[in-house]
Amino acid sequence: MKLEEALAFTERCFNGEPASCTYACPFHLDIRAFLEKCEKGRWKQAFKTLRNAVVFPTVVAELCDMPCAGSCQRAQIGDEPIDLLALERAVLRLTSDRRGENYALPPKDGKIAVVGAGIAGLSCALNLAMKKFEVTVFESADAWGGSLRAHPKFAEFDEDFRLQFTHEKVDFRYGTTVTTLDELADYDAIYVATGDGGVDFGLSDSWDAELFTTVNPRVFMGGGVAAQGLMAAIATGRDAARMLEVYLQTGKAAATYGGYDKRNCSRYVQHPNAVSEPRVAAPEGGYGDAEARREAARCLKCDCDACLTSCEMLAKFRKNPQKIATQVYTDTAAAPPYSAHTLTREAYSCSDCGYCKSICPEGIDMGALLRSSRVARAKSGDVPAALHDFWLREMAFNTSEASYFSAGIGQETCQTVFFPGCQLGAMQPEHVLQSYGYLWKNLKSGIFLGCCGAPAYWAGREDLLGENLTAIRAAWQTMGQPRFILACATCARMFAELLPEIETVSLYEILADDESLQPQRVFDAAAMFDPCAARDRDDMREAVRKLAERAQIAVEEMPEKGRCCGYGGHIRVANPELYETETLNRAEMSELPYIVYCANCRDVFASRGKSAAHILDAVFGLEVTDTPCIGDKRQNSVKVKSEIMSMLEELPFEPQVQPWDEITLEIDPETAERIDRKLIGADDMREAIFSAEHGGARFYDAESGLYQCSLVKAVLTYWVRYNPLGDNRFEVVDAFYHRMKFAKG
Repeated sequence: MKLEEALAFTERCFNGEPASCTYACPFHLDIRAFLEKCEKGRWKQAFKTLRNAVVFPTVVAELCDMPCAGSCQRAQIGDEPIDLLALERAVLRLTSDRRGENYALPPKDGKIAVVGAGIAGLSCALNLAMKKFEVTVFESADAWGGSLRAHPKFAEFDEDFRLQFTHEKVDFRYGTTVTTLDELADYDAIYVATGDGGVDFGLSDSWDAELFTTVNPRVFMGGGVAAQGLMAAIATGRDAARMLEVYLQTGKAAATYGGYDKRNCSRYVQHPNAVSEPRVAAPEGGYGDAEARREAARCLKCDCDACLTSCEMLAKFRKNPQKIATQVYTDTAAAPPYSAHTLTREAYSCSDCGYCKSICPEGIDMGALLRSSRVARAKSGDVPAALHDFWLREMAFNTSEASYFSAGIGQETCQTVFFPGCQLGAMQPEHVLQSYGYLWKNLKSGIFLGCCGAPAYWAGREDLLGENLTAIRAAWQTMGQPRFILACATCARMFAELLPEIETVSLYEILADDESLQPQRVFDAAAMFDPCAARDRDDMREAVRKLAERAQIAVEEMPEKGRCCGYGGHIRVANPELYETETLNRAEMSELPYIVYCANCRDVFASRGKSAAHILDAVFGLEVTDTPCIGDKRQNSVKVKSEIMSMLEELPFEPQVQPWDEITLEIDPETAERIDRKLIGADDMREAIFSAEHGGARFYDAESGLYQCSLVKAVLTYWVRYNPLGDNRFEVVDAFYHRMKFAKG
């Protein structure tokens, strides 16, 4: 992956960028930082921030028309904008030393002539002098100030000029009129700032408003002579000084100070918790310390951090989107072992739920960025395979032994095919069997038991994902390109993104359209928990609500739309602590029990002790049962396949028989729950014990009377502590796994 490819994901992110008011300010004053200093009473630092931006703070504090006020986000909650001018004046009153900074820099080569000692010329001259260029200012009048000399407060402005030039050496030549630029042939560059109506030396028509240069490459121009207002004249003088410096170094003008797009004035952020606060009334003579601090405290500190504060993963790692994008590149740019490895945990801790994208004003999808990291790692082989091993093995089972498709009894093709996904039947077989019975009776629908490929998608395994998508397309073609009826929102997301040629509809829409269906009430009142993958599928969401209403369940909406239950992205192994946080937060979003329509959501909430029922429990009047353990899920999937095959072919499915199937495990409920949380299935424990009991290696602990054995798989090594009970019965005391592998010496 190239750096620009990674940064493309977050190029529109404006976290950490200037606020909307700063984009409106002609000086690009960092108003947020300025007000933070004012709020804390740090007047010297506030003055420095102000002065470095506006050049002549007294002039600006008196004459600025405050365009920033129109972009102050206080107006979003009905308040008056921050009174920035009043605060600037307060800073001037509360700062004892208002002289410019004294920078100890060596003199620079290059002689620059400034024509005009009005505000525009003074701004450019001061900024050049601060860089220690040799600057000469030519002014036809006998003093500086230009048009400002007629202002009633010119004495204050004059003092401001004097203070800012305190430490700078500039050759002012008053009473000197420049009639032709040939008179300045000895200078390396020229800045023309002769004011409104002043001589332009025939260059105005060629003036470049972006670079401030003219057809004569060594002559720059700004201020009234270029039809600029007073504030723009000061700002241009500062920026032109930078342009002139670049010109003297390179021989051509170029913008180097960064862009401030005025369109960004409207880049507002949400302020859901902001409290309305009226503007602080100024006493006669202006704000004092206390009033200024209170007025500055009204600033909303506008910065877009919606994803950083709302997403548990981003909040935990405290990295903004741009930094993550850079680290995605550094982690994947070099082949192992030279990768930076600064983002491994974050890359595999993302639920890929799309919530960040949904709340980002620019629609930035951090899930897609981090998924690209997983893909790059998988392709390079620099991948922590253990983080997704369990789910990839489950996908392999669901696309082989548990997979089946048929157009239906006596049919080679069908108009619709039911694709329940790999988890619905694993959690509750009757959800699939009852749904298909209904669809066959009413639509003569086909059936496709399989997996959409989400485990491979989340693992970044594009090879496995591609193979699965090819198999789905082939089955679809075989059945006559039917419309897929989907029960899983994640499947719906995968089909929409990766199989757009296949028409789909949700099972719940079909059920909701049947007025003859009378769902049963499973709760008197419940909160509707929409799976994250259904966030933008309004038809699916509305259909489930119709069914719940028909079941006479009083439904409460969640405060946030489409939050991930914690299952997404398979973060459970990569970041158990974050998984616990996310699942707990989702379980506590409402005190009511939940109505769900995602099997994984139901499973997650059951693990948290949260009462939840699948909408299909209501539709078919099923008892709300406990969710099964890992081992039972595979058996449930086999049961579904067997019963479907018996229905369609009058031939039950005969699952593959393994020699360890005869082993009976006895595990107390607490131990079983602990082992299940580790994602260790009964089949792996049976296989490990079988191998140990039939000539494999095992350890015996004389003190406890227990045996311990291991089973080495492709990625993980499983260990089981057990007690033989006879007759192929074994008591399992504990089980665990690790990524180390042992070889016999």
